[in-house]
Amino acid sequence: SSVHAASLVDPSTHSPELLQLVDIELSRPVIHFLVDTVSSAVSHGLERSGASLSRGRSSHRSKNFTSFVSTVLRRAEITTPIVLVALVYLKRARPHLSLAVEHWALERVFLGALILAAKYTQDSTLKNVHWALCTGLFGRNDIGRIEREFLEVLDWELGVREADLLEHREGIM
Repeated sequence: SSVHAASLVDPSTHSPELLQLVDIELSRPVIHFLVDTVSSAVSHGLERSGASLSRGRSSHRSKNFTSFVSTVLRRAEITTPIVLVALVYLKRARPHLSLAVEHWALERVFLGALILAAKYTQDSTLKNVHWALCTGLFGRNDIGRIEREFLEVLDWELGVREADLLEHREGIM
């Protein structure tokens, strides 16, 4: 087909680097890059509010969070373009995050970026009740609150340019 599945325009209008990026499989290294990006944003958000990630169980916590991310990506049938947009949102939100409580901060920030990315990039996406089922952790009302809070952090600026996506190319490749 003359149009890439992740775009509404002819592939020749996109850089070859972007086309290569959107075709990458959501493999372990990509998931680890996403987890690291979320962790960095959360650490920054906690430090801004005077808190910090507890160091005591960091290895166990990291494994649990990575497992949570993998599970949500699989259950929600997330594609690489959605993850790329979520990474853009995480980078955009980082300087504005102020997290007062560490409890579930990683999961909330991850879900905020992911849900908005899915809803922004797809005409038909999961409803909040389905996102709640995908997490196995949060309820429908929690998902709605996470979504609204992340929209506020982003100041409702959801537009993404090709250059925004390409900023993550090196980390993913």
